[in-house]
Amino acid sequence: MKTNFHPTLTIATALVVALCATNVRAAETDNAALRIGIYDSRAVAFAWFWSAAHQNQLNEQMRAARAAKAAGDTNRFNELGTALREQQDRIHREGFSTAPPTEALAELKVRLPEIQRAAGVSVLVSKWDEGSLRQFKGAQQVDVTDQLVREFNPTEKSLKTISELEKSKPLPLDQCNELIRKGEI
Repeated sequence: MKTNFHPTLTIATALVVALCATNVRAAETDNAALRIGIYDSRAVAFAWFWSAAHQNQLNEQMRAARAAKAAGDTNRFNELGTALREQQDRIHREGFSTAPPTEALAELKVRLPEIQRAAGVSVLVSKWDEGSLRQFKGAQQVDVTDQLVREFNPTEKSLKTISELEKSKPLPLDQCNELIRKGEI
């Protein structure tokens, strides 16, 4: 017995199958072509902290605090002291744990598009940011830590410390916060 299919139904079915196959291939291609730049946030934070520009800024803040103390300006001295302690706590979270290197990335803001273009990546994600990494599950990961670190012109001593740092796992953020609270780091 011969089965007859309506020509319109046959064409519609063929189009649906072709579109589905095309969408699957496009999704596979997009997923395979997506490259993300991952970096060790601790290394970037460390390089930024010890950069000449940041050290000059830090020295200026400390000089201003000493001048306020010498002038008897207790309010200004306390204000500057609080700001320096808060900054130290942030850098400890960034350098020992998984906190994002906010100030470092802000300093590189104008250079980031070129860094991404040179590395052939569409986005930068900390390798410790599990939530963001899940968004790019199928993407190829390209480590751009060295490119980001080099932007701060680190000394050989800093590069050696960064290399050692990258060999260890970061402290969990809650543990780091507890050590900061206790004054142990």
